[in-house]
Parts: sequence; structure tokens; C-alpha cells
Amino acid sequence: MNTFPTLLKREFWEHKGGMLWAPVVVGGLMLGAAGISAAIGVAAKDGSFRVNGERIVTDGTVLATQTQQQIAEGLAFAIVPSMAPLAAVLAFVVLFYALGSLYDDRRDRSVLFWKSMPVSNAATVLSKLASMALVTPLITALVGIVVGTLVAIIAALTMSAFGANLLPRLLATSEFYLAPLAVLAVIPVYALWVLPSIAWCMAVSAWAKRAPFLWAVGTPVLAGILLSWQQAMFDRDLGAEWFWENIVGRLFGSFLPGMWFAFSENWERVDDFQPTEQSVFELVSMSYVSLTSPSLWIGVAAAAALVAVAIRLRRWREDA
Repeated sequence: MNTFPTLLKREFWEHKGGMLWAPVVVGGLMLGAAGISAAIGVAAKDGSFRVNGERIVTDGTVLATQTQQQIAEGLAFAIVPSMAPLAAVLAFVVLFYALGSLYDDRRDRSVLFWKSMPVSNAATVLSKLASMALVTPLITALVGIVVGTLVAIIAALTMSAFGANLLPRLLATSEFYLAPLAVLAVIPVYALWVLPSIAWCMAVSAWAKRAPFLWAVGTPVLAGILLSWQQAMFDRDLGAEWFWENIVGRLFGSFLPGMWFAFSENWERVDDFQPTEQSVFELVSMSYVSLTSPSLWIGVAAAAALVAVAIRLRRWREDA
């Protein structure tokens, strides 16, 4: 029997609500909101259509072809930022998944059953890690691609009701097909950046006898508060700002996709990004440039140590 794929399937079936249904429900709500907005816009049309305050159609007259092309390219690129709500869902799902990953089966004592199976603790912990770092983001990305693509098509069809036939231009735009590939391409980047955050939560999940959330979140936050208080009391630089940014911020901010730009000092380049002038794959390129950051590899090394701790703790801790 191929053990590791079986363990991944087990993780999926046990956490299907967070891994699959949470992004599907949020994506469905996004599509519903887009459809309602489009219907209201068409029903209330006054002979003109605007995007970002700029008129696209006035009394049935379509603006310049170049403007239409730019709007089509903007709609195609919008597939990426339209995934922001799903990115937030992913962050919460992975956070709470990690916190309960090794605690829940100790709480209900099912850990005794799984330990009786011919599966090593290392394989079990690593399957949970892979499910959180790779499988869950992949499922969310696929749902987001479908939702973002449909939202872009709905927007193009809405403009068609005002006389701007943008759907053919949208479908002929290369970014319409590159944007989904770009989303999939950054999943390995996300996995590496989020690795220490997941590993920390898993180690706490394997150790805590109760309330792993309070231990995992409260410990670094309380340490930061104490450090800031000591710094204020003695008027000395004790590194509180560095601690908040590089420990607390890095530890919990990494759950949110795209935050590697902030940690790798590429935020200004992202802020200056022009969708109609630059390919979406330039964002992918900047994402992979973030892999040269020393803080990333320090985090990966710390993650390896924390995962080893989680594996060792699971060997002897059986109750919560």
C-alpha cells in the first residue's frame, strides 16, 4: 500500500469542510454578488457605462478601440486580485487546521487508534504538513481561478449590455489565460513562506494539553508586549520593533498569500505594478525573487526543527 497518498486522502476527508467547502461557499457568494451587481447595473442603465469613473459607453457609442483593449486586459488581470477573499479564507483555514492537527486526535483519544496502525509518526505529521502547505492552497487556488474567471466574464457580458462588446477582446487577451497559471505558479512560494508558521502551530498542537490557540498566539504576542513594556520603561532599544515585525508578524502574517512581498522588501515594486503594461508573470517573477531572502531560509530551518519536535512529542503524548 502506498502509505503517504493514503494519509493525504485521510486528511482531506477529515478536513473537507475547511479544505474544500469553505472556499467553495465563499466563491459562490462572490459569484452571487457579482451577478446581482451586474443585474442591478443593467436594469438601472442610463445610456452610459463607467469603469473607475471613466466612461466606456455613452448613448450607445463605444469609446476608442485602444481603451476597450486596456479594459479587457484589466479584466483579465482582475482574476488575480479578485481572489483576495479566498486568500483570507485560506489563511484562517490553514491556521486553525494547524492548531488542531495534532491536538484534536489526542483530545478524543483517536490517536491511540492511529498509533496502532502500521504508520510512523513522521509519516503522519508530514502528511498533515503537506496537506496544509500544498493541498489546501491548491484547492483554494483552483476554486479561485474558476470564480475569478467567471467574475471577469460576467463583467464583460455586463458591458456588452451597454454596447461595449468586450467579451471577444477578453477571450483574445493572453492575460486571461496566463493569470490562472500565475496563481498556480506561486503555490510553492506560499508553501515555503508559510512553513515555519505551520510548523510552530503543529508543535504547539502536539504539546498543549488545552487551548492550543492561546498558547500558539498568546505566547509570542505576550512576549512582544513584555518586550515593548521593558523598552518603554527603561528607555532602551531592546529590539521590540524587530520582534513584532520578524517574529510575530512573520509568524502569523505568512498565513496570508502574497505577504512574502512585504517580508522580502518587494512591496514597492508590487505597488507600482501596471496590469495593462506588465505581464502578470512579472508578479510571479517577483515572488520567486523573494526566495533569495535570508529570512525565508532561516524560517525553513526553524520549521524543520519544529516539525522534528512535533514528531517526537506525538510519540509519547497521548492525551489532552
